[in-house]
Amino acid sequence: MTRWKSFTVETRREAVDALTHFFLAHGSLGMAYDERLFGPDGDPIDPLPPPEEVTKLTAYFPWEADLHNLKKAFLEFLPLLAESFGSEAGAFVSAAEITDFGWAENWKEHFKPRKLGDRLVVKPSWEPYSAAPGEVVLTIDPGQAFGTGTHETTRMCLQLLEEVYDPPPGPGRVLDVGTGTGILGIAAALLGASCTLGVDTDPKAVETAEENAKTNGVAERFASTFMPLSTVEGSYDLVVANILAEILIDMKKELISRCAPGGYMVLSGILTDKSGWVEEEYREVGAHPLKRKTDGQWAALLLRREAH
Repeated sequence: MTRWKSFTVETRREAVDALTHFFLAHGSLGMAYDERLFGPDGDPIDPLPPPEEVTKLTAYFPWEADLHNLKKAFLEFLPLLAESFGSEAGAFVSAAEITDFGWAENWKEHFKPRKLGDRLVVKPSWEPYSAAPGEVVLTIDPGQAFGTGTHETTRMCLQLLEEVYDPPPGPGRVLDVGTGTGILGIAAALLGASCTLGVDTDPKAVETAEENAKTNGVAERFASTFMPLSTVEGSYDLVVANILAEILIDMKKELISRCAPGGYMVLSGILTDKSGWVEEEYREVGAHPLKRKTDGQWAALLLRREAH
């Protein structure tokens, strides 16, 4: 028997992906959706007259999760959500403690090896996989951190990393901001990076990332820390950040200052209609767009800092 905590919100259907990204980044191990239509009292309503389409989303967390801090973070996130999807984009419904007899393991049935680019394959430790010639296999166990490669933003970052490292050798020193499971920093190390630093505000994410680095045999080239980015010294040939557009823009000077002249930046967590905005903001600080990828409503950018 396993105990879990759940956090339920109501959101406009078009905002589901953004909220999914938010909950995964805060340690959710899985989510359930109810796509019926709900009225203001929370009861299902007849679709006539046309109502607002509302989805109930429940995110599941480990028993140790702090729901009070999660609710605080969610309420702080709502203004960002409202900028993209309107003032009624999301609302807190409930939080609960639950006893579960199988959910903890059932989600693993859906985490299978997946080829996410031309070379990179992501798989969990409990699934066997025989690599084809030229494939690079990442073994990632999520623990309590965000990043298995299944979300569009992570997948596009991995694809852009492949491009940066083709042809080799590619960037030597890599900074992965918001490292989560370490998937992006570890991928860079497997593709050829000589030194990778993952930064995350969550100590549990740092632990997970370090374990995944050991599993993938890159522990000597991958380190992680939950110290603030402001304490990170030196410059990096590649800076990766899979966050959200508004946060990327708030951090643009801090991120560009960590990128060496002539270095690359891979940015994601960006809603497609905000990708041009992010490009312009980073152009102002000396990072010029090389490529934009889109997948559904998400975008990822490859930029390069001016050499001088």
